[in-house]
Amino acid sequence: MTNSPWVALAVNPDLPISEDPVGQALEGIASFKAVDIPYKTLTPDEQDHCAGLLQGASAILLRSGYITDSLLAMLPDLKVVAVHGTGFDPVDVDACSKRSIIVTNTPGANADAVTELSFALMISLLRNLQQSAARAMQDKLWDEARSTGGELRGRTLGLVGFGQIGQRVAVVASAFGMKVIAFDPHVDDATIAATGAVCGTLDAVLSSADIISLHAPATPSTHHLINEATLAGMKRGALLINCARGALVDETAVADALHSGQLGGAALDVLEGEPPNPDSAIFTAPNFLLTPHMAGSTYECLDNVARMAAADIAAVLSGRPPAHPVN
Repeated sequence: MTNSPWVALAVNPDLPISEDPVGQALEGIASFKAVDIPYKTLTPDEQDHCAGLLQGASAILLRSGYITDSLLAMLPDLKVVAVHGTGFDPVDVDACSKRSIIVTNTPGANADAVTELSFALMISLLRNLQQSAARAMQDKLWDEARSTGGELRGRTLGLVGFGQIGQRVAVVASAFGMKVIAFDPHVDDATIAATGAVCGTLDAVLSSADIISLHAPATPSTHHLINEATLAGMKRGALLINCARGALVDETAVADALHSGQLGGAALDVLEGEPPNPDSAIFTAPNFLLTPHMAGSTYECLDNVARMAAADIAAVLSGRPPAHPVN
């Protein structure tokens, strides 16, 4: 066992962690350093290498990488894994629990950033911003580049998932003059109604919405929640937005629905495989907009997430319960 606790910031060059809030939260409690961990399934040799880099760490602030049972077996000093974000699917929580390792996350820390990008994607699809901007800037066209699109006002927004992000989206949607219908089996009707949204079943949300925005976690029950059958139950020409988890969406089914016109457009910030397979059918689909998992990539959000995650690490290492435990 190490006598001097230190915290590993699991990062890679594309997925940094804001260090100033971490330093403030851990002052007098533990040192920290960034450790470059690939955000992919590791080969045995890669896992051995990463375990060496993480050796002796009392905590991991996880933005990049997967915490697996086999990796945990090599890290006997580990006490806490703090996930940099809300979704904790990169962590084998059961394996952590068996080893008395606490897992935490940062619910709500990225709510503003994800909400804003969700609306940016909706507007981009409705106004054909991507195509018009490309024709104006790359092709140097003007009148020919102009596109006539639609407005958010008066449209029905269907929300699948109604945690802190979904609730924030509902409030902003009301300010745009949208009607909101929401589904979340883990949120009571009063919480949904308090935002001005209407409660509905999943089928009701999908069949009545002009725009569907996903804000659910990745769990076995939500895997490919958007699939051939659920897409067929949507309004013809509806738009799909996903700033949550790539596993919620069957990309092949979405590509087919875009080609057939059943979906009028789709904007995805996340894919099931990241980086994506360049041969995926989604890349040849019409009216498709892809952003590279950047919903939470704002300076403000990175500071908020790092501060919240590091505060829970500080609590655990000081013998106190964390504010946001997962297990």
